[in-house]
Amino acid sequence: MSQQPVDIPALFDRYEWGFETVEAGIWRSTFADEQDEEYDLYVAAGEEYLHFAVTPLTPPPAPECRDRLTSLLLDLNQSMRLVRFATDGDGDVSLLADLPLAALSFTLFAATMDALVHYTRELAAPLSRTATDPHFEMSAP
Repeated sequence: MSQQPVDIPALFDRYEWGFETVEAGIWRSTFADEQDEEYDLYVAAGEEYLHFAVTPLTPPPAPECRDRLTSLLLDLNQSMRLVRFATDGDGDVSLLADLPLAALSFTLFAATMDALVHYTRELAAPLSRTATDPHFEMSAP
């Protein structure tokens, strides 16, 4: 039994959030934190899930900072809701979320967007310092 396609642009519009279509099934938006740092938010529709990614969240980590940053991201993942941190092979940090398309609602879309923005604004700056300054100690959020 196939499900009806979800109108993702309509969800962005209802959330009152600007976006552009990158290609079929992929949308991109940007937002800024209080220090006017801009972040890219990508939303991609898969077969069963809607995938969200704020990427890159930090600059590439310095080699001497990578292990500490990874450990911190794993610790933070334990306390976050709806979203999680991930790193790729280059050490780039992303903030991710996945929602099942079969149960997607505006309420869940909005809560996920709110969480992505909240955690980015709260954590991106100290995580960026952790990624680049081996002497920086991030205080618990």
